[in-house]
Amino acid sequence: MGLSDTTVKHLLLLLNFVYAVLGLALVAFGIYFLAYVTYSVSIGENVAGGLIIGLGVVIVIIAVFGCLAAIHEAPRRLLIYVVAIVVLILVQLMFLSMISHGTKDGLSGSINEGFEKLWDAERNETGALQYYETWLHCCGVNNAEDYAVIHHAVPKSCCIDLKCVDSSSIYKVGCKSQFVEYLDDRLLVFKIVCWLLVLSEAVGAFFGWLLLTGLKNQDRRNNAGWM
Repeated sequence: MGLSDTTVKHLLLLLNFVYAVLGLALVAFGIYFLAYVTYSVSIGENVAGGLIIGLGVVIVIIAVFGCLAAIHEAPRRLLIYVVAIVVLILVQLMFLSMISHGTKDGLSGSINEGFEKLWDAERNETGALQYYETWLHCCGVNNAEDYAVIHHAVPKSCCIDLKCVDSSSIYKVGCKSQFVEYLDDRLLVFKIVCWLLVLSEAVGAFFGWLLLTGLKNQDRRNNAGWM
């Protein structure tokens, strides 16, 4: 025995309420992400924060639209809703791919560009990487050898407790790889929420299509009754 249109409608309303809550959570997380950027050069975090906020806003809008379509039992709106959900799923999968693997114009591109700007500044004035070296316990963009290439002495920020006693006291790991690892850890929450949304949105698209089909069948039965 299949689900009744009323049951499908209530399930669709519940799912869209969940989407709205998760969408607002993404917006809040994106704002927190951007608020944490306190340094002059953004290295990927502005891109990631902007994408998260934008995605959260879109999810909330689609969730509200889906609720209204279900409440009014409007077939045309339900069709738009189903199509929007399918497109949203594809966009989220693209975002997940960008964050997990990076693209030339995506997050990894922003990280590379940010560190290139910092390193250009380091060539002219020592200390551009000091914040990251002290914070992430790293040295240079790739490693401490970067300073030898530009004929700069290894700064104290590259050393344990800011004391460059010998080579063993210098951090061996470059700041770019350390930052990528840090950013990946912070985006773990986004990835989990995004995958949950993708799975639940697929269910929502299915229920939306069921309700749309049920309403069309009901209209056909009503029209047939008048003949």
